[in-house]
Amino acid sequence: MRPRTFFALSAPAILLMAALLIAPLTATLVWSFQNVPVGKPGTFNGLHNYTQLLTNPRFGRAAAFTVVFALVVTTLKLVFGYLLAMLLNKVRRGRAVFLGLLLSTYVVPTVVGALDFSWLFNDVFGGPANRLLEVFGIHIDWLVSEWPARTLVAMHMLWHEIPFAVLILFAGLQSLPKEPLEAAELDGASWWQKQRYVVIPGLSRMISFVCMIGIMDALKIFDSIRIITPAASQLGTESLMTYVYQIALNDSYRLGIGSAVNVLTILVTIVLLFPFLRSSWREARGIS
Repeated sequence: MRPRTFFALSAPAILLMAALLIAPLTATLVWSFQNVPVGKPGTFNGLHNYTQLLTNPRFGRAAAFTVVFALVVTTLKLVFGYLLAMLLNKVRRGRAVFLGLLLSTYVVPTVVGALDFSWLFNDVFGGPANRLLEVFGIHIDWLVSEWPARTLVAMHMLWHEIPFAVLILFAGLQSLPKEPLEAAELDGASWWQKQRYVVIPGLSRMISFVCMIGIMDALKIFDSIRIITPAASQLGTESLMTYVYQIALNDSYRLGIGSAVNVLTILVTIVLLFPFLRSSWREARGIS
């Protein structure tokens, strides 16, 4: 294809991408170095926004919670997604029904799913999950205690997004060649050895993809926290996205500070995704 033809065909997509991505990103970067009152032009204040954030304990808690939450939830999503995908791969009858039921939690809008999920643990609405736990003599204040609230938010995210990991990994298992597994079985390899040396390396690209999407989804978590734990800053479930919402749109309309949070979030995202991006790049270049 000639360069002129290529640019002629790709120009609409490039312009749309510039309008929807590059322009807002540039504005965010510029605002992060400014004091931006609502409805007024911003005034340059250098690194003041970043200094204020990095010395703010509330921002530190939100950043630490978000990063740890992303790593833990992504790990659990990968583990449970892998196990369910293997189970689904063994099923011969009713696979479509099982997969359909599993994906039903993924297609539910996050806000609706979070609201319904919180009702399971809310005594005001009957709390059927609490009633079940009480049968075993267990009582947990899910919505008013720090670690139970964090656990509840993580459980909802896993409930909502594990089906995505299952679908991707199941597709990968279906595409694996049978010969290496048969050869490993003939050599007397155990189940774990077959997974470690044959299946998991064969799914490396799928696993990297699931991890990247999982980390990005977890870092931008907002809806679940706002619905399940509205008092996130008091409960210790405040994420970077709920923090930027509070300071930029809800409390004080500090758009400059909010933009600085967004820039720092992008940097954190790049750092966490770097190992997977590097691995994908090396595979694309054929570097072992």
